Amino acid sequence: MKLKHLFPILGYFLLLGFGTGNRLGSPQEIIARESWDLFATVPPGEAAQGSVLGAVSVLQAGECVLTVEGEMILAHVNKACALPVNYVPAGLTKISGIPSTGTEYLRADILLYLHQLYGAAKTAGFNLSVVSAYRSYATQAATFNYWVGQYGYRVAANLSALPGHSEHQLGTAIDLGLVGDPSFTSFPSHPVAGWVAKNSYKFGFTVSYPNGKQAVTGYIWEPWHIRWIGVELATKLYKKGLTLEEYLSKL
Repeated sequence: MKLKHLFPILGYFLLLGFGTGNRLGSPQEIIARESWDLFATVPPGEAAQGSVLGAVSVLQAGECVLTVEGEMILAHVNKACALPVNYVPAGLTKISGIPSTGTEYLRADILLYLHQLYGAAKTAGFNLSVVSAYRSYATQAATFNYWVGQYGYRVAANLSALPGHSEHQLGTAIDLGLVGDPSFTSFPSHPVAGWVAKNSYKFGFTVSYPNGKQAVTGYIWEPWHIRWIGVELATKLYKKGLTLEEYLSKL
């Protein structure tokens, strides 16, 4: 079956056919039950491609593999440093009570904060959904290979993280969407993008790839991508206008 038959024209879709109810799922069980191992986006238009090619990373080309220690909440995952192939966060739990495009998993200790964010957004008039959360190394490999096949390595490297280099593998990163519109095409221009940017820190989340920081992060603007780092640090970064990449690079 060809990829074009799997994905609609709009949006980013996670094709996962697994679930473990509301209980904790073991890493082996969750990974084994992923179907297709693919998360892909609709290829950008010419204008978007231009902005992608213009995103120049200040990170070095050399790669390091991170040492797994502690809870990995502040693991410095970027284009230079990767998580081990076999790294799977503990306590992955099915996300329930929040609309999603598929069955999604997140670290159990982050779920409360996600629900608080969801509730606050709803009060503000935005019905958020979860498009993607935890993503295994294998899934990210398929994602990146898809983009390479569509546009070549250079563009793919600014659209998608290489396997091991995705924050989603930590189980603390989420791609948000809107109910009824899971596509990321309209998200940047929708008022919800501004709301997420101005309010997510209150619940411990930071927007990993904000607009104007492409040269720092090496990725295009992704107003839908948030990562949990704790309320104290998220608040600090928000007030100082810093990305997590900038903060971790100075440690």
